Amino acid sequence: MDFSNPANLLIAGVYFVVTGVLVFFSMFGVYILIRYGKSSLFTFSVSIFYSFIFLKILSDSYTTLQLLLS
Repeated sequence: MDFSNPANLLIAGVYFVVTGVLVFFSMFGVYILIRYGKSSLFTFSVSIFYSFIFLKILSDSYTTLQLLLS
């Protein structure tokens, strides 16, 4: 990524702020699911599945950011 351009810095900054907010709410949602779920095994498996999907989407979006800023 080329951070010599101020527009690239702005785009990357907005991306990282939005990603940080989404990660916070995602972790909070998984905590609520595990804490207040009826079945511990079901809620744990759903939270693991959600975590893998969320990390895959996060990885793809970061790859897209790198392609956009290069």
